[in-house]
Parts: sequence; C-alpha cells; structure tokens
Amino acid sequence: MATKAKSQKLRRPIGYKRVLGFENAKTVKGQKRGFLTGIIYLAPATEASTAERIINVCTNASPVCIKGCLNRAGRASFDKRIPTARIRKTHRLFDNRALFLECLRHDIRLAIRRAKRMRLKLAIRPNGTSDLPWLAHLIAKEFPTVTFYDYTKHPRAWERILPNYHLTFSHSEINHDECLRALAHGINIAVVFDTKKGKHLPAEFLGRPVIDGDLHDLRFLEGYQSAIIGLRAKGPAKKNCDGFVITSSHLVQIQAAA
Repeated sequence: MATKAKSQKLRRPIGYKRVLGFENAKTVKGQKRGFLTGIIYLAPATEASTAERIINVCTNASPVCIKGCLNRAGRASFDKRIPTARIRKTHRLFDNRALFLECLRHDIRLAIRRAKRMRLKLAIRPNGTSDLPWLAHLIAKEFPTVTFYDYTKHPRAWERILPNYHLTFSHSEINHDECLRALAHGINIAVVFDTKKGKHLPAEFLGRPVIDGDLHDLRFLEGYQSAIIGLRAKGPAKKNCDGFVITSSHLVQIQAAA
C-alpha cells in the first residue's frame, strides 16, 4: 500500500537565528480564535544604539510612547535576557539584512507548516516592538497567502495597507490630528486608557465606538471601520498619563470640548 510522501525538510540558512516568536499571551488568545500568531520583537526606538551608531526602529514614536513601551512589560520586566536578546536581534537586522530576511522567510515557511498541522490559520505581526513599514511590506508581498498586521505611528497608514496586510494607527500625546485623518480614511485607532483590568472601557472616544482590544490582538478581524481599539495601560504605561494614556478626567475634557 502506497504511503504519503513526507513533506520536504526545509533547509536552514547558514548562520540561522530564529526571528519569529510564538510563545506569549497574545498568541494564546489568537489560538482560541483559530490563528497561530508569530511576532517579531526588536529592541524598540533607539535601545539597540551603540556608541558607534544610532539605530532607531520607531522613528515616529512620541517621547511618552518610548517611555511607556511594552518592551519592558510582562516577563521582560524581570527577565533581563529578553531585552538583551531583542537588542542582539536588532543588530542582526542592521548588520546583515539579507541574512535576517532569509531567517525570517525560513521561520514563516516553518510556521505555515506548523499552522497546518494545528489546523489553524497563520497571522504574523512583523512589528511587535518596532515600526518598520519596509519590513512588513516586503515580507507580506512575498507571502500573499499569509495574513500580516501591525500597529503604526507613521502617518497616512491608509496608503500602506495591502490585501494581506492590515494596519491600525496608534494614538499618542502628539498625533491627535493624524488620528482624525486616519479615522476619516476608515483606519481604526488604538488608544490606551487608564481603565483597570476587568473594568469596562469607555463606550466611545472621539465620537467613535470603542472595541475592547485586550480580548485578542488580531486587529485584522475588525476590518476597517473607523473605530477605536481600546487598550488598558500595561507595564510602564500604568504610571504614564501625559496624554498618551487617556485618563477619566482627560476623557471628560475631550467630550466637553467636542
């Protein structure tokens, strides 16, 4: 009796180092909705800079966004190996982009097989703690059957969406006007509130309904509806209310001015 041929083993690139990560709370939530989620975590903003060179993977990040970055949340808040590993990964990207991309392609091909075995769909977030549009665009175009998604603070997000690449624009303390422009083009806006875990987020913000973004991270499931993706402050952002995190008093002021 004939047996099914085994799938061909994927050959690792010479000098391979893993790029995609799958073991975190976001991926667990995604699996409950039928998705295996891979995320690339780099050292955010200028954390990977050295005395010899400046490396910035979040060129549109606001000062308060950098201060409250989730790079230091969760396990990374006490396990120093995590931010150190992200710095090394960022250096690999800037030292040898071609090899980094080959490693990423290898990881995606492995993830496609893994998702198939698990009977899940595959979703990939190229910028977990970075904001590099070129990286997301390049890799999304190479894998048109895979769903990619990101949050971004780069303006005119509506011009960078692809059939398989979904973008959510991120609110900060300095980009209010750009948020309004994104909403006018149908882009959803991620907004951080000081709402406590387990408590209800505001029903609306800027005249738009608020969707609970903490239920999962698969932003492409909401499509484009000019909605607010509400997120509760986590990690360092819990102590940060300088316009980046919307407080209850700030919310009252905004509603009164509307």
